[in-house]
Amino acid sequence: MADASFDVVIVGGGSKGLVAGMYLQKYGGMQVGIFEKRHELGGGWSSEESATPGFVSDHHATDFAWWYTKILEDDFPFNQRGYKFVPYHVAGGGVFIEDNSQYLIYSPFNDPSQEKTAESFADFSKRDADTWLKLWDMWDTVGRDSFLKHLHNPALPYPDAINELDESEQFLGHPKMKALGIDRSFVVRSPIEVFRDLFESEALIAGMLRITHSWTGNSSDLNAAGLMSLFTLLGLTEYGGAYGGTHTTAHAAYKCFVEEGGKSYTEHEVEKVLVKNGRAVGVRLADGTEIEARKAVISTLQPSQLVFELTDPDLWSWRIKRRVENLSKWRITITWYTWALHEAPHYAEAAKINPDIDRVGWLTIGTKDPNALTINHAHRVMGEFCEDPNLVICNHPATDPARVLADNKWSILSEEFVLGADKLTEREWKEYKVKHANWVIDLMNKVAPNMSWDNVIGYTPQTPFECARLTNMAPTGNWAVLDHIPSQVGRWRPIPELADHRTPIEGLYGTGSGWHFAGMGSASQGYTCYKTMAKDLDGLTMPEKTEERGY
Repeated sequence: MADASFDVVIVGGGSKGLVAGMYLQKYGGMQVGIFEKRHELGGGWSSEESATPGFVSDHHATDFAWWYTKILEDDFPFNQRGYKFVPYHVAGGGVFIEDNSQYLIYSPFNDPSQEKTAESFADFSKRDADTWLKLWDMWDTVGRDSFLKHLHNPALPYPDAINELDESEQFLGHPKMKALGIDRSFVVRSPIEVFRDLFESEALIAGMLRITHSWTGNSSDLNAAGLMSLFTLLGLTEYGGAYGGTHTTAHAAYKCFVEEGGKSYTEHEVEKVLVKNGRAVGVRLADGTEIEARKAVISTLQPSQLVFELTDPDLWSWRIKRRVENLSKWRITITWYTWALHEAPHYAEAAKINPDIDRVGWLTIGTKDPNALTINHAHRVMGEFCEDPNLVICNHPATDPARVLADNKWSILSEEFVLGADKLTEREWKEYKVKHANWVIDLMNKVAPNMSWDNVIGYTPQTPFECARLTNMAPTGNWAVLDHIPSQVGRWRPIPELADHRTPIEGLYGTGSGWHFAGMGSASQGYTCYKTMAKDLDGLTMPEKTEERGY
């Protein structure tokens, strides 16, 4: 006899598990129990005062788009439970170390027509400024809506998933895409090919590729990855943050979950999914406790954990096991250092061109060479750190004063792509953290002279080694769980047989950042998992706004 019983048991209380639980409780009328190994729920929605007291550090998800949580704001009292989206004033931009020239990509919340962005681009190329306005018109009128439908609708079930075009692929034939000169050949083009086909300034191309790289993690010469980078760039214009740190998102989600009757159990690690007669019937915890699942079990762990650890591998076909075993997860491994500062970085020479450079939310510091990211990836393939300048600075306090609780102080987050957690020993990572901190200060000082160690109050070094502590992201410390290579996004993620959240084991579902559409801090995979389950289980209803918004 089981020690406890629920309609649905969720393995892992990260962001996707929380969201799935919210919908199952409120709209499915299910009794849900979430079992989490760690001391708290939220997974990648994590923030702490760790650089030094009074300075909030995002330890994982940091940038948010407004559409990350739009469905939660529609379907739950999410904003009333402490969540608030804060857009950047200037979403992106950068400084080139060759000559301190700069480019700016304004947020549509402050520049809805994108004329300011076009004006900045015109410093490099009038043609590129015009191209940007045409791209923005496509995104703002039809592209965003198509993407949001793709994001919030589950992949087709296998084998339909490999035989039919999905929402994003159908959109290639839209008249506004054709008007931009984007045709079917773009499907196989690399990021650098796509951007060079649309833009002429090599400097702008280099900057835009680096901004998109923060999310895609793909080398600029990777075939078939170009369109994803282009739409990533357009989507990133609408980014900002969760007011006070991304963990406020977890708090709001948890409140909505428990208010509907949901139960959660932290420091309760699930050891096995219990399967009887080909159906998932519950879970066994590490302490031997057995929990019954009357309707379903949802795993939010990475696919390899689901197949090889949570269940008996013999329950899966050879092809599924082989594909899961060979999933790529080495590319999106980064450092995220949060720096507590006496004053904000001031990009002195670049600010003479436009002082808004000091307000950029996601700022690149690097060269005008569009091949810089290809070089970075080549070094990492060989097991080497790349010492070339290729940094991003996140500037949350420019629009979110709650990030810094001390008066007249500042903070930033620095990002650089490095080796995976499994490539160094713990001692070697400890040594590297200090070396990398000095590298960041030296590089920033070249474009922001006030960024010396005298301006630093403290910093918290988050590397892939720290990221791998979330076992979902082990062993490499990949923040997206799986790489965003073309064969691992959308209807292919994690593999076509699992992309719609169903598994070959009846009543067992998978979700998380390793599922359609891709890795990010959005609520989408928890929602799409619920939509799939609503087709399989009786009594699960959809929110009122589902038909109105198209997803």
